[in-house]
Amino acid sequence: METLKKRAQFQRVQKGRKWVTPAFVMYAVLRNEEGAELMPRFGFTVSSRAVEKVTGGKKKRGKAVDRNRARRRLKEAVRLSFPVSAAPSFDYVIVGRAAALDRNFTGLLADMRLAFHKVSQLARPDKDKQALS
Repeated sequence: METLKKRAQFQRVQKGRKWVTPAFVMYAVLRNEEGAELMPRFGFTVSSRAVEKVTGGKKKRGKAVDRNRARRRLKEAVRLSFPVSAAPSFDYVIVGRAAALDRNFTGLLADMRLAFHKVSQLARPDKDKQALS
């Protein structure tokens, strides 16, 4: 699984299509590189605000342990579902949310597969419109 590493790559993908679930937000954009179908690339991010906890009526920002745990769960869900669900030649960014920590892993996988399908369909150029032009 190839990952995105540079901030500019993340920003480019986040201008693409998105799909929101309780545990994450997925963004996708089709790469403009020429050649055969390329393997999809992935970027993962979880902020401390995304994993905030409410204790005693106060919000506490998520610690690195919480962010890393959410990121690991999302990476594993992508690893298990991308060979079947992810479209080739796409870049994806997965932004973790608080529910990524508590969500049932089977539900997380189902959300991931649905999100791959939805953003890939939304981000593809519409062939019917091109044929009419």
